[in-house]
Amino acid sequence: MTTPRRYWIEFDPQQCSDPRFRQGVGVTGFDVPDCLSMVAKLFPDEPMPPVHRITVDISLAEPLPVGTHYLGVPVWRGVWYPPVNLKTGPTGAIDRRGAPSEYPAPVTASGRRMRASETLHTKTTWWDEIPHINGLLWPLVNMHHAENGRGMRLSAPALRDTCATDPTYGDMVRDALDYMIAWRPTPDEWFDPTETRFADQRDLDEYLRAFRDYLFGTRPEPIYPPGSEPLSPEDAYLRAIRRLVITRPEPIDPPNSGRLSPDAESRLPEDE
Repeated sequence: MTTPRRYWIEFDPQQCSDPRFRQGVGVTGFDVPDCLSMVAKLFPDEPMPPVHRITVDISLAEPLPVGTHYLGVPVWRGVWYPPVNLKTGPTGAIDRRGAPSEYPAPVTASGRRMRASETLHTKTTWWDEIPHINGLLWPLVNMHHAENGRGMRLSAPALRDTCATDPTYGDMVRDALDYMIAWRPTPDEWFDPTETRFADQRDLDEYLRAFRDYLFGTRPEPIYPPGSEPLSPEDAYLRAIRRLVITRPEPIDPPNSGRLSPDAESRLPEDE
């Protein structure tokens, strides 16, 4: 079985009467007939309009003719625009019935996999493609940032508890992690948003899989990023001492008061 690929399918605008599909349909599948068979099910009461154009390996980092906040989960096999697979989950059974026998030859998307260091602030980056990223910056990016360091040892258990008590949120985190694991960001790509450096691709892949298995599997602990090792008791004690700020309060004598604080100099009447 081949690896699923993302397709953007556009219909003949003169023969597509449903406004939901006039800009196109986003679908992930193994090949064109597989995708067209799933798209055909969106038209239960009428024939599917003639296909005008098929783009394979469409990049969500490039502008789409539809709002990206209306997408489903592009890493799942199934229709993700309109966001059908948010209701059905990933489509399992393969049934190519309903796919037309003739269709235009697919064209490859012109967009390529881009690293943030190449795009700077002028274009979107690889993590912008992660499902639900706008609401998941903390568990997917910021929690792993180098400056967070040892804080992840406290944050990870809290995140796991939240995913367990809020299944909707947990599903979003799991979908996003599945996408990241499938994307396999390079160590350079991972360094761009997190400033955390991994030695090689294998270490980073293992780190991401362990994080997912900790949140949603039976792994007792994730793999903590480099630099997050717990302090020794001696270092923890020294850090606590350095954070202490001890000040001696200044003596205060109320105005026109004859009572003196212990540290105040004695005052004699002017005529003495």
